[in-house]
Amino acid sequence: MMAVTSVRTVGELEGAYVLAPERYDPRRELEARRAMVPLRTLVNSVRRTVSVSRSDSSSCVVLDTGDAREGVVVNRKPAVTLADIGSNKKIPEPGDVIISRLRPYLRQVAFVDRKVRFLEDGVRLLCSTEFFVLRPADSQPIAFLVPFLLSRGVQAVLAAAQEGGHHPRFNETTLLGLPVPKSLVDRRKELSGDVERAVALFRQSEQALINLIDAAEE
Repeated sequence: MMAVTSVRTVGELEGAYVLAPERYDPRRELEARRAMVPLRTLVNSVRRTVSVSRSDSSSCVVLDTGDAREGVVVNRKPAVTLADIGSNKKIPEPGDVIISRLRPYLRQVAFVDRKVRFLEDGVRLLCSTEFFVLRPADSQPIAFLVPFLLSRGVQAVLAAAQEGGHHPRFNETTLLGLPVPKSLVDRRKELSGDVERAVALFRQSEQALINLIDAAEE
């Protein structure tokens, strides 16, 4: 295997003069140089969290990183109270896209749809702070970002960007700096509709299996 070399001047080092070699791995950059739109211009990364409240008995569902997989939320856990959540959590909303910064090779990316289990019952939706919660920067849909984030090129960038040995993560700067092909942005409504319909089909399958499991337990 050939060595990977990257040359940076002092002025190009990231804040606090980070010297970690993986921070400047050239594989973190998408090879294609087509017309691009920076991801940060399309979304806001939502950092608002809810704190543990020992006296709050309101119901919530907490998504862990394993509850987002290959584009869909697959939570099966029952609702709990805010008093039971254990630590601060982020607050995703329908229409958001969530992506785990932890172990990107697990492809823990999902579109948050309105049919997430328990959400229709008025239960509050929360998620681990290991997720980046992406919300539209304007009124335009962002579901089209799910296949983009799961694409081979982006996955290679995130894999090269992970830092740390025991719990490898990539940072927010890497994520928001991803260049999104303008060809995708121009078709965002159409592609977002395709993603939302695909997720809706998953929900139908999910409900059918839940019904069969419930029937088996009677």
